[in-house]
Amino acid sequence: MLAAEQGEQCRQLQEANNTLSARTLTLAEEAAQAPEIVRKHLESQLAECKRALDAAQDEIDAMRSSEQSQRIALLDELNSMQTENGNLRAQLRGLKK
Repeated sequence: MLAAEQGEQCRQLQEANNTLSARTLTLAEEAAQAPEIVRKHLESQLAECKRALDAAQDEIDAMRSSEQSQRIALLDELNSMQTENGNLRAQLRGLKK
C-alpha cells in the first residue's frame, strides 16, 4: 500500500512538474517576445509622429507659399499705387503751371 501511495505521489508530482515546466516555457517565450512587442509599438508611434511631422511640414509650406503670393500681390498693389500717385502728382504740377 505504501508503495502505491508513493507511486501516486510521484505521478502527481511529475504531472505538477510537467505543468510548471510548460508554464515556465510559456512565460520565457512571452518574456523573449516582450522587447519585440515594445519595439513594434514604438516603431508604430514613430511612424505616426513622422506622418504628423510631414503633415505639419506640408502645412508650413502651404502657409509660406500663400504668404509669398500675398506679399507679391501687395507689392504689385503698392507699385500700382505708387505709379498712380506719381501720375496724380504730375497732373497736379501740370495744373499749377
